[in-house]
Amino acid sequence: MFDIFIKLWWQYLLLALCCYVFCNFNFAIAFSKLFKKSDVRDYGSGNAGTTNMFRVYGLRMGALTFLCDMLKGVVCCLLAKLIFGWSTPEATTAGYIAGLFAVLGHVFPMYHRFRGGKGVATSVGILFSLQPIFALCLVVPFCVIMLLSDRMSVASLLVSIFIVAWSWIIWILECDFGIIYNSIDLFCCLLTTVSYAVVIFAHRYNIARIFTGKEKAIGLRKALRGKSDKIIK
Repeated sequence: MFDIFIKLWWQYLLLALCCYVFCNFNFAIAFSKLFKKSDVRDYGSGNAGTTNMFRVYGLRMGALTFLCDMLKGVVCCLLAKLIFGWSTPEATTAGYIAGLFAVLGHVFPMYHRFRGGKGVATSVGILFSLQPIFALCLVVPFCVIMLLSDRMSVASLLVSIFIVAWSWIIWILECDFGIIYNSIDLFCCLLTTVSYAVVIFAHRYNIARIFTGKEKAIGLRKALRGKSDKIIK
């Protein structure tokens, strides 16, 4: 699809800019100020994302933030596909470009000095928009890993790595063996790789804490039992 990108480069550039600016809006910051009259960045890890919202304000605020951040990815990708013809090759390329810049806008928002969330919820919305069956297959493994480890970072990193690896495996199978799964091409593989590389980069401090044994549990199991340790009641 490189030839498609070259042909429609300025439309894709405009799409990328719109998705980036749209996803600069941070629901964690907005919700903490609107509902709790405080800034989530002043508590916990200081990150403006779902996990810190959960730690600071509890399960409901965390779930609401996750849902809204996920919808940012859904809106960007589905609108991109709709504008470019939905099921056409141009629309497929547009969807992946929209996804990449949605993640970039969420993780590096210029409105907040390029300090946003970690892109997990937004990337979930993107995956459901572009590869819904594959996304559904990952729901149970993601939840199991998160419950067993009680760490969102562990589940997010493992699933992100798997998505990138699986995309390349599918592309190789389609190219070398003619096995058709979801018709992903090289350009889409590259965009997927960069998108999840951004998510993994946003977890760089989490990775360091995981390897040193200092990554804190999020307390999900306690919250599900109604024994939340949220910082602000």
